[in-house]
Amino acid sequence: MIQEMLEVRIAAGSADEAAVIADALVAERLAACVQVIPAIRSSYLWQGAVESADEVLLTAKTTAGRFDQLAARVRELHSYDVPEIVGTPITHADESYAEWLRAAVHPAQGPPQAHIETERKFELPEGRPAPDPLEWPDVDQLGEPVGHHLRALYYDTPDVRLAQRGISLRRRTGGADDGWHLKLPRGGDSRLEHWLPLDAGEQPPATFVGQLRDVLDGAELQPICEVETRRSEREVSGRGVVLADVCEDYVWTRNLLDPSLDRAWRELEVELRHGGSEFLERVSAHLQAGGVRQAAIASKVRTALGHLLPQVAS
Repeated sequence: MIQEMLEVRIAAGSADEAAVIADALVAERLAACVQVIPAIRSSYLWQGAVESADEVLLTAKTTAGRFDQLAARVRELHSYDVPEIVGTPITHADESYAEWLRAAVHPAQGPPQAHIETERKFELPEGRPAPDPLEWPDVDQLGEPVGHHLRALYYDTPDVRLAQRGISLRRRTGGADDGWHLKLPRGGDSRLEHWLPLDAGEQPPATFVGQLRDVLDGAELQPICEVETRRSEREVSGRGVVLADVCEDYVWTRNLLDPSLDRAWRELEVELRHGGSEFLERVSAHLQAGGVRQAAIASKVRTALGHLLPQVAS
């Protein structure tokens, strides 16, 4: 059984990219452990020329049965055209470690309960038509729109210490992933999202509260904001690959800390599926060239809190 284990080497172009890949592989149970080794220097042959680059090395512990899925996920998240993804069999290991590794990547039941989401939001002023994704770089196919009516209740402390740190905790109905969501920042446009079903209860689940213990430091969670969203969602594809989900959202918020901050707005959300960070950058440049600005705050609840965040931060 030990021979089925692999150590997979992955070279990343930056520390931020390495962190996103490492978190995704572990959260989605594609690897039991990923170690990140900074500051390596690589020389390689590319398009007939010798190139050199500073890189970050990742070593992922997984099994042969997970390798294809792991490699596919790395390609989705990686900025390189041809990333290094090389698996080497682990021929000797302590049996207790081997049992832990296999259990981590082959859970006894159910799908992974966490994943990395990478998304970017853009402002859509009232009355302005949403941009046509068929005009975006790399996009050659547009899926049919799917409508959703989403209602979310966000929880935080009275001094909104979760929101200050880019953390959100909500119970949301509607859509394919209704349930409890805990989102933790992972650098740049990425967040690690944990999910539990609606039947986890009406109050913040104990497992999520436990993860936030250090941030809460004894403070109590309470409802701070209600967010209602009318969403039109569609897939954008290029060369037969689904690159991203594009959502046109109409958002209404009810601020439970300061009712004077209730507001409504439109926004465009681009969430990566199999497109990489370079695709997101090209789309952002295209949209901004057309006068569609990236949202200053990439979170509905942080937008809804308005002046409460800078007041607390100061």
